[in-house]
Amino acid sequence: MLYTNSLIQEAAELCSMTGDGEAVDGTTAASYLNLLNRVLHRLNNDSYFSSCIDTVVCNAAGEIQFKKLEPDEIVPDGVTIINMEPPEAVVGVSRRVGIRWLELYGSNPQDMAAVTSMTLPTHFCYQVFTETTPHDHTPDNRLVGKITLNGTGRADIKVFLNRRIDDLKLTDAIPLSPIYHDAILYSLAEAACIKYKLSDYLTEIRDQKNAALAMIDRNTLNNRMMENGTRCASSWDKAYYDGLAGNGLVIE
Repeated sequence: MLYTNSLIQEAAELCSMTGDGEAVDGTTAASYLNLLNRVLHRLNNDSYFSSCIDTVVCNAAGEIQFKKLEPDEIVPDGVTIINMEPPEAVVGVSRRVGIRWLELYGSNPQDMAAVTSMTLPTHFCYQVFTETTPHDHTPDNRLVGKITLNGTGRADIKVFLNRRIDDLKLTDAIPLSPIYHDAILYSLAEAACIKYKLSDYLTEIRDQKNAALAMIDRNTLNNRMMENGTRCASSWDKAYYDGLAGNGLVIE
């Protein structure tokens, strides 16, 4: 099990911010904790933690929203809302076609706005924004994640997302496998070197970080869930389901 205080202590010793066995405390510990939370969010957003990848399946047309609903909040008709905090990142979206899942291609809002909408979706984009919650007397803002699909045809959609990691406290355990120890440690040490201008240690620590991330990349590729069925080897029914996919089919 990984713990925040032990990682912070080890990172501070790597950078010679403190001597061996000398405890990191006070404002220095708080600063390192802030750096550690930022490092964890960045690594998760970059999909290094395969254990944080979840899937959500829903039936949707046009868009899917992720947001925490208020008690008794009414969802408008025709709107697909997943009652959860927006994911750190969406790593893939697929549409059901018979017994297979057809991968949708990642795009950007500008390109999405330029395509015809009366089709089954073939592309998606993901954005996060804030909106005002529907409190009558105490309005507040909340994060909303929105997947926009380039087709209004209703379909079963599978979303592959990076589960959000909550900010940690100094005594918290990090809910990740020990295999990520070096990647987190050297990423934290690198961030500390940059913040505190410790150039004498930066190159060596960065090399160690890159090596640890390369190892995680190999492990992640071996353990990542399949995001769709289109990258598999050809099968006898491939032509049939490719024809059934309906790409560009106008929905009346």
